[in-house]
Amino acid sequence: MNTTELKEKLNKIIEICEDGYKGYATAADNLQNSDLTTLFGRLSQQRKLFAEELRNDVREYGIELNESGSVKGFFHRTWLSAKAVFSFDVDDSVINSSLTGEKEAKDVYTETITMDMPAALRERLTNQLNLIKGAINQLHELETLVS
Repeated sequence: MNTTELKEKLNKIIEICEDGYKGYATAADNLQNSDLTTLFGRLSQQRKLFAEELRNDVREYGIELNESGSVKGFFHRTWLSAKAVFSFDVDDSVINSSLTGEKEAKDVYTETITMDMPAALRERLTNQLNLIKGAINQLHELETLVS
C-alpha cells in the first residue's frame, strides 16, 4: 500500500465530502422548495458523516486527513447563494450544480477504490460511492420534475 498516494486521494475525497456538506447546507438554506430543502439537508448530513467516517477509519493506518473543504468549494457555495437570490429558475440551476458535484465525487471515489488499500477501507468507500450514485439518481428524478 502506497500510503502517500492513498492519503492524497483520500484528502481529495474529504474535500469533496466537506464541499458537499457545506454546499448542500447552503442550498437547503436558500431554496423555497420543501422537497429540495429536505433532500439537500439530508445529503448535507450524509456528506458530513462520510468525511467523519473516513477520518476515523484511516487513523488506525496512521493517516491523518485534512479538516476542511476546498477553495473551489467555497466559491461554489458562494455562487449557489447568489444564484438562489437572483435567479428565476433556482431549483433547476441548483440541481444541475449538485449533479456536477456528485458526478465529480463519483469519479474520484471510483478511481480511489482501484488503489491498493485495506479491505475495510475499500468497503467503506464502496458503500459511500453507492450512496452517491443513489443521490445522482434522486437528483436526476428531481431534475425532470422541476424542468
